[in-house]
Amino acid sequence: MVDEVRITVRIPRELANGVEKVQEARGLTPSIILRNALTLYLATIDGSTETERRRQFSSEYLFLGIDLLIQRQFPDAHQALMAEADRRVEALYAAS
Repeated sequence: MVDEVRITVRIPRELANGVEKVQEARGLTPSIILRNALTLYLATIDGSTETERRRQFSSEYLFLGIDLLIQRQFPDAHQALMAEADRRVEALYAAS
């Protein structure tokens, strides 16, 4: 038997209407719809969805490519750019 827990939640009427539309269109129960939505939400905030991994890979690849180009074509500016990036990150996280 599956280990399940019953949770009671209140949701805005607008969300309930959306669940009802999906229920009618797809023939799914509200429990299945909300379970799937919660599973996707938790995976997304964890950063573990396939889309999020592809997005992160693309960002890292672009960073590495640009960093390599700057190192080779503008070696004098590379350290200054890295220091400025570090300063901006520190300012961003100090503000939050």
